Amino acid sequence: MRKRATELNELEEGNNAIYLPTGLDKPHQHTNGYKPSKQDRTLLQDTPNMLVLVLLYMMQGVPLGLTMGAMPFLLQSKASYTQIGIFSVASYPYSFKLLWSPIVDSIYSLAFGRRKSWVVPIQLGSSVILLTSATWLAGRVERADVVSITALFFLLVLMAATQDIAVDGWALTLLARNNVGYASTCQTLGMNIGYFTSFTAFLALNDADFCNNYLRAVPYEEGILPLAGYLKFWGWFFVVITVLIAVFKHETNFQPAVGTDVKSPEETVSIREAYRQLWEVIKLPAVRRFAVVLVTFRLGMLPAEQAAPLKLLEKGVSKEALAGLVLLEFPCELASAVLAGRWASSPTPFAPFMLGYKIRLVMAAAVTLVVYYFPSGASSLLSHPKPFLMLAVCGLLTSFTSTLMFTAMGSFFNRISDPGMGGAYLTLLNTIANMGVTLPKLAVFAFMDFFTVHTCMTATEREQMLSHIACTGSRNEGSNAHACGEAGGQCVTLRDGFYPLSFGMIVVGALLGWHFSRTLPQLEAMPIHKWRAKVKRDT
Repeated sequence: MRKRATELNELEEGNNAIYLPTGLDKPHQHTNGYKPSKQDRTLLQDTPNMLVLVLLYMMQGVPLGLTMGAMPFLLQSKASYTQIGIFSVASYPYSFKLLWSPIVDSIYSLAFGRRKSWVVPIQLGSSVILLTSATWLAGRVERADVVSITALFFLLVLMAATQDIAVDGWALTLLARNNVGYASTCQTLGMNIGYFTSFTAFLALNDADFCNNYLRAVPYEEGILPLAGYLKFWGWFFVVITVLIAVFKHETNFQPAVGTDVKSPEETVSIREAYRQLWEVIKLPAVRRFAVVLVTFRLGMLPAEQAAPLKLLEKGVSKEALAGLVLLEFPCELASAVLAGRWASSPTPFAPFMLGYKIRLVMAAAVTLVVYYFPSGASSLLSHPKPFLMLAVCGLLTSFTSTLMFTAMGSFFNRISDPGMGGAYLTLLNTIANMGVTLPKLAVFAFMDFFTVHTCMTATEREQMLSHIACTGSRNEGSNAHACGEAGGQCVTLRDGFYPLSFGMIVVGALLGWHFSRTLPQLEAMPIHKWRAKVKRDT
């Protein structure tokens, strides 16, 4: 349901994801110790730079929206849940970008620009991939060649993650020091636009039923926007924007205000020292204890949030109806994101975090029940208003609590991060948090297939079971389904693994919530020196 927004919040996820590092905290809380100076600018003066950031983050959201949103939907009718879980590996680079972030921070051309040295070639490389592989990829999707599709999107996400490292660092110098706090807002806005465009908007325009009912006078068998055409559009868009940035946008160095002893976030360190700093932070007892929370706090609601939209499609709910529902919810999500962000920016961020956790866990149970009782073949919001209304309410509450939790966590990240390490500390925390989103996905989908039981029954007499013919998988049974059909039967689901898995993990989430309610206040009360590592610098 809220797969798009949750991932986008939680992966720097989402509605259901990209985990944004700083949330929507008040701007003055992000200045990292720098005092006002003549270099400060008003919001109006910094608006062009903010627009550049929004544009760059939007371009990152495009491949992420395809990877974590649209592609699982396109593969739903062609692949098993285990195969969809395998495709989730394509999102791994965004979660593990910490592994090469010191390289991005340390290798560059000063003449061309520290961040442009990475942004420009990465975006041009992405455009080449989009333009040259568009038609090939569309064919692979039709054949459900999951391995080839995963490899291509792994590369696209790898490039988007690398660009994100550079853009996060560029935000420190692109915006004035007094406006740096708005970088997270630019990130939230840009990523959501790119993700929404590649997920909800693309699926709607790609769906023949949606286009025929709302956009066409004469119906056609295909949607207005095929996958190949969409990829080529963004390929050329990337080329144009990248050339404009390369030619007309210049970088400036960040200088600390006179009289301060805080190091500039742009201070260059060697690659060896950067990795050593991160290792020293990882060894801190407080960080290791916090890491357990970051990796596990989504386990309870993960099956419901990741698999529920696909289960609705499996029950015959039209993509048109789901796309229309998301389109109606999107303005409410933007408003709720601002409200949740303000609420989470408090002296005790884990209080709203735990409230959001409890509500989100309840919503996971509610979503599972809604999916179970949802009428099969629901074709439109008008024909089945009550089920879709319940779905919308669950989606909005999940989106709100997801934003509340991630913003509260981001506020705590900013409090404990060492400004002397620049953005490396935040990247480390985000990497650990992202592991809790990306790593369990494959297991979730695999266990759904494992717990699901199918059997072959005759089409005329449902009581007669053809037990000697196996029915494996979840929807597309391949040769097994074909063999069952040739024997005069059809594959029937005796037990759907989604429901026991979802409710079982909700129970696990409730037990974890009890543990978090005791652990998080203790972490919040720790003095700041418990979160700082003393590293002897290279000389």
